[in-house]
Amino acid sequence: MLSNVVLKLKEKPPILRNTIMALVLFLIALPGYLLINAFYSVESPANLKLSIDDQIPFLPWTISIYYWIYILIFFPIFMIRDFELFLAGSKAYGFGIAISFFTFLIYPVVIERPVLTDYKNFFEWWVLLNYTIDKPTALFPSMHVSNAFLSSIVVLPWSKRIGFIANLFSFCICLSTLTVKQHFVLDVVAGFLLGGISYLIFVFPVVRKKLSLPKEKILMPERLSIYVLLIGLSLTFSLFIVYIFWGKYIL
Repeated sequence: MLSNVVLKLKEKPPILRNTIMALVLFLIALPGYLLINAFYSVESPANLKLSIDDQIPFLPWTISIYYWIYILIFFPIFMIRDFELFLAGSKAYGFGIAISFFTFLIYPVVIERPVLTDYKNFFEWWVLLNYTIDKPTALFPSMHVSNAFLSSIVVLPWSKRIGFIANLFSFCICLSTLTVKQHFVLDVVAGFLLGGISYLIFVFPVVRKKLSLPKEKILMPERLSIYVLLIGLSLTFSLFIVYIFWGKYIL
């Protein structure tokens, strides 16, 4: 039955097919994370803070970078034409999600975040909103980092320019997890390793097999990547409008 679903998906236009597969993963990952984050607790969670974590400043404005992970994870939708490559990427995402959830349950980690009782600007309001929704648990490994790594590296073998830009976004997102005080350095390292392992298991064999194929066979036109940027900017602007008119009623 599953093979029939895969075959039917393969026949659909790339963006539609990619969107369906990505949404299925997203609708598994986000509720699963929120449920573990909201309801799972232990008496003595681990604390992975290193001395370097104390040296990293709290920068509220970087929340605007931190939330770009929810845009970057959809980047492959607009870029990957080859079905086998996108399917391999989806398997890598699913593997990373499963390992993350399992680790959250058997090895819960907690972080002490800055105390924000009020906000002075949009970015502090955004951080406070995030802190209200997202408890300081379910940290190790960082799904922000593992998903950012997978999203950004998949097109690099065929498009150095777009791949470099995506990896730069990914790197900034990884840093922002530290400056928003959502993760420890060890969470980031573990997230990167998980993303790398997922890539090597599922994606790299397909990349190696198809590396000699022309870019047009693997990727969609590079201009479509602009949609990722436009979606991200639109959502950020929409959140700013919410802050201006309804922010005080939300927090």
